[in-house]
Amino acid sequence: MSFITDKQTIDDLNIFAKSGGDSIYHIFNKTFTQGGATLLEEMFRSPLSEHRAINERVAILRYFQESKTVFPLQGNRFEEAERYLSNTDPRSRLSNQGFSMADFKTATQSVTALMEILQGLKSFLSGILNDVDTNAYHKEAIAALALLNSKELEPLFLDHGKGKISSGKIVEYDNILRFLHRALLENILGYVYHLDVFISIAGVATERGYIFPKALQRDENRLWVKGLYHPLLSNAIPNTLEMNPDGNIVFLTGANMAGKSTFMKSLGISMYLAHLGFPVAAAEMEFSVCDGMYTTINLPDNLTMGASHFYAEVLRVKKVAVELGAGKNLFVIFDELFRGTNVKDAYEGTISIMEAFAGKPHSLFVISTHIMEAGEVLQKKCSNMIFRYLPTRMEQGKPVYTYTLTEGITDDRHGMIIINNERVLELINHKKEIKQSPENLLADKQTIEDLNLLGKFKQQSVYGLFNKLNTRGGEKVLEGMFARPLNTPGEINERSSLFAFFQQQRVIFPVIRSQIESMEDYLSGGAGAALLVVASGVLAKKFKQVLFHNAELLQLQAGQSVTIEVLQAFRDFFRELSAKEGIAVYQKDLDMVQEILQDSRLQGILNSSEGQPSLMQLIRNDYLIRHAMINHMEALLKLIYELDVFVGIAAVAADQGFVYAKALPADQMRLDMEGFRHPGLSKGVTNDLHLTRDCNVLFLTGANMAGKSTLMKSMGIAVYLAHMGFPVAAKRMEFSVKDGIFSSINVSDNLDMGYSHFYAEVLRTKTVAKAVSESLDLYVLFDELFKGTNVKDAYDATLAVIKAFAANRNSFFVVSTHIIEVGEALGKACDNLQFSFLPTVMKDGMPTYPYTLSDGITSDRQGMIIIENEKIVEIIKAKQYVS
Repeated sequence: MSFITDKQTIDDLNIFAKSGGDSIYHIFNKTFTQGGATLLEEMFRSPLSEHRAINERVAILRYFQESKTVFPLQGNRFEEAERYLSNTDPRSRLSNQGFSMADFKTATQSVTALMEILQGLKSFLSGILNDVDTNAYHKEAIAALALLNSKELEPLFLDHGKGKISSGKIVEYDNILRFLHRALLENILGYVYHLDVFISIAGVATERGYIFPKALQRDENRLWVKGLYHPLLSNAIPNTLEMNPDGNIVFLTGANMAGKSTFMKSLGISMYLAHLGFPVAAAEMEFSVCDGMYTTINLPDNLTMGASHFYAEVLRVKKVAVELGAGKNLFVIFDELFRGTNVKDAYEGTISIMEAFAGKPHSLFVISTHIMEAGEVLQKKCSNMIFRYLPTRMEQGKPVYTYTLTEGITDDRHGMIIINNERVLELINHKKEIKQSPENLLADKQTIEDLNLLGKFKQQSVYGLFNKLNTRGGEKVLEGMFARPLNTPGEINERSSLFAFFQQQRVIFPVIRSQIESMEDYLSGGAGAALLVVASGVLAKKFKQVLFHNAELLQLQAGQSVTIEVLQAFRDFFRELSAKEGIAVYQKDLDMVQEILQDSRLQGILNSSEGQPSLMQLIRNDYLIRHAMINHMEALLKLIYELDVFVGIAAVAADQGFVYAKALPADQMRLDMEGFRHPGLSKGVTNDLHLTRDCNVLFLTGANMAGKSTLMKSMGIAVYLAHMGFPVAAKRMEFSVKDGIFSSINVSDNLDMGYSHFYAEVLRTKTVAKAVSESLDLYVLFDELFKGTNVKDAYDATLAVIKAFAANRNSFFVVSTHIIEVGEALGKACDNLQFSFLPTVMKDGMPTYPYTLSDGITSDRQGMIIIENEKIVEIIKAKQYVS
């Protein structure tokens, strides 16, 4: 039975680095061969679920650690050998009838490398068997030696070490290794790769001081780990934890930054590595083998599935519930269960789900929460739940974190202290009198990712929506426009008018992608050479064609022919375009194009009759196009790429029913959006939004799944596209141009920097605060501000930060929250807030969502209804444990 897990767990634990940074795999990948590295990755993706198999692997690794074995073969010879063996083309087989010297030289080097590998492996394995005949690797060594001693390989070992190998022998061995007994060689290399992995992991265990865990039978349901720490952190604080059937659920609490997420990741990594039979970062560890493990630490929402953050959490719990209901024995981690909903629903959901988990004594659960009040109820209801917290002590008014597990439930609340220590409110309240305006609209990486703006191949990206272009150069121009949004009304409106002109005229790009690519390839050979040099080059190609059937001249002729076709097509296209109504907006570019295409030097070429040109015509054309006028051709291509973008974006606008926003000066402080929606949701519900200087802060509430995140993303994307001069998914839009846009929608923790989720939120708020302190005028979107902390801190922090932001009347702020009580306090403190909510309508006991903005603050709380509708508790209880 295979061990079950999923991508979310792999990502949560950073088993494989998502962006080239350090990972757990990276720690252990000290292999000498590429095959070993590949095998190690396969092992990492396939944890074991049988205690005997785990302990057998542990015994092998411990043997190599204790024996201090060094990899006996030269790793650099394997790449050559692997490349050689991968060539199974029968046409490359050497023959006594004859062969090329290049093929023979390659085969000689590769055959020699393989012979050295085989002989070295045989000597090493023989030494192991002679050393101790009961070591853990004994069985594998015997099996590998049996393959090496096979009759088929005898000739190679007989000739090894006898000096230079004859050409006849090379032919014979090439046939043996690559064709007759290739499968045998691959099996032997498999043992080599396993040996490489075993020795490498044993070395890592010694170098880092890791220990090997002991796997217990599945039904014992125990975990004992002493001195546990995170393998990617230096100077990490170790912790100890024991779990058993009488205490198989850990209710974990602690203040922000106390170390909950880090501890849970440390525990999850150790359990994952233990199921691989690998060493772990701990002093001692025993564990019962599980059928699988699931973690939920950095869980994003999923707009394409219509899933809010809370619903994503519900679906995640349901996925675990299905496996538990099927009788699976799991190790489960949930970090801050149901943090994506309001306090009441989080409280009820946490109690309901954890009580259901308590009925599964054959699985292990570690669940952290900021809903400390739930712990008091669960203490009375669940006798098999253990309560641990990570304490904080105050020293000179600052929180100090011990990172050491302590029995009980925390009462630490230091959220506002952290905010004040980061000077967030101070930065917001102390603006510089003179600002330094940026060249383009500012938008950082978090905002780009939140709004899913970039990425040619990224699913549902906004760039992908608009990339309906015909040229690679056009795609680069489009990328540049996305990377550098504009921030002056004149430039924005001018670009919008260009797109609108091409949309109104229904212009079609006159050539296809392959034609432009052929022209680009042809022009790439130009270098501004003199006529005599060009002529000699063409004549040389003609000479090689006649004598050697060389294709260079034909390629030159084809490239030139397509280039002339493209030039003729654009000459006719621009001639027709020049007569269109409204051409004035494109007149500057049109004049540059026509100046090139009407150059007297080109007319003979463009007006020539169809047919194959003579050799002299070919030379003259090549000289003019690729050399004398190469700068003109490059300028023309640039204009063609820009045209490609204008035509492509106009076509998307027409197809999607998008409109062009009107850009206004920043000091007008106006955002007027009518009928806007998310551009990636063709059937998305539209909304209206109107913000001004006197009402520049939107306080947004709504139940889970009501559409808050989608609405904020829709607005953010529209604002970003409008600053590019691009069409937006709306019926009408007018907006004041600003210096930047910042969003905080899917903010994750950052273990490498030591950030908890709450601290990541604080630092995100600080980033915006710094921009405000620079007197920049902004669009700011905060989804569920401070959801990564306890209720009191979330209330205090949300109130303080929104009040501070609201004092800035030159920026627009949209803030959503589940702490609806904050709205009442803000209504009394600020006169420039607009209160809107996305309602929930109950129909036959089921929540439905109109996704339409309404005035006021929501009173909807349907979190428990969603949990009940998904039948999670019933699924968990559906089946009894199956041994």
